[in-house]
Amino acid sequence: MTYKERLIHEKILKQDDKGFKTELRILSVFIVEFLVNILGFILAKMPHSWFLRCIKAVAWLMKTFDRHRYFDAKANLDFVFGDSKSEEEKKRIIKKGYENFAFIILETIRVIFIPKDEYDARFTLINEENVWKSLNKEGQAITLCMHFGYWEAVGTTLAQYYKDYGRGCLGRLTKFAPINHMIMSRREAFGVRFVNKVGAMKELIKMYNQGNGLVGILVDQNVAPKDGVVVKFFNKDATHTTIASILSRRYNIDIQPVFIDFNDDYSHYTATYYPSIRSKITDNAENDILECTQAQASLCEEVIRKHPESYFWFHRRFKSTHPEIYQR
Repeated sequence: MTYKERLIHEKILKQDDKGFKTELRILSVFIVEFLVNILGFILAKMPHSWFLRCIKAVAWLMKTFDRHRYFDAKANLDFVFGDSKSEEEKKRIIKKGYENFAFIILETIRVIFIPKDEYDARFTLINEENVWKSLNKEGQAITLCMHFGYWEAVGTTLAQYYKDYGRGCLGRLTKFAPINHMIMSRREAFGVRFVNKVGAMKELIKMYNQGNGLVGILVDQNVAPKDGVVVKFFNKDATHTTIASILSRRYNIDIQPVFIDFNDDYSHYTATYYPSIRSKITDNAENDILECTQAQASLCEEVIRKHPESYFWFHRRFKSTHPEIYQR
């Protein structure tokens, strides 16, 4: 497969794209990938103490020059915790959030250059039997995850253990072709198909019609009311995607939650598989979907309450239901 064919496969280019602008776009993607890979190689080979310093430096830069994320995180924390957490606690959570985000970025860049045995040894899997129970029942399942801890590993390291299944990862692309290429190529390096959220249901149905689907879905972001339902999240109204619930009900399969947390210096990661969730199948489809989706939101809240410092508070989680909290 040529480089251009790879970009067509990733839908960064169209089959009939040609001309100088297309060649320039191919060159720009190639240059960015080359530079990112050099950086990734260096990050993978440096001592862990140096890598930690890089995390701290990138986190400091983001906190200094990306103040809108700080404002959104503070708005979320004020909204859900109120006075139950002090201002100092909230500041510590946000500071840790920047460091977690910096780790996700840098780890994603370097992960393909870390020896597999060394990388796998950093993971501890708890209650993995839960996912095998789900897979052994119907031959496929939905992996539920959220922006918590090392969420990227759901679509990389964890996926490698289920090679006999149609592995995929639902995600949102950016406006920048080089970044999109990196996102998709990192997934495919672990045998995982990237599924764009735009038009996702059609692609997901194709995968699950094969009878061996195992797709990871991040469920914790705000969605437009027409694309989800309103649930209770931290006792507040919030919109929530129904994709996992719809698939569960349509194919009568389990939703398998898994969340990956890390230790303080990002040297070890713990993936915890929770008991599965499954949509009811009654004459009231709307209520079945709502109940299943609420169960997902409630579990996410339970996990976040135990370790709020590991959650990604920078999303405008309540944008559709409480836009006023993000007004400056």
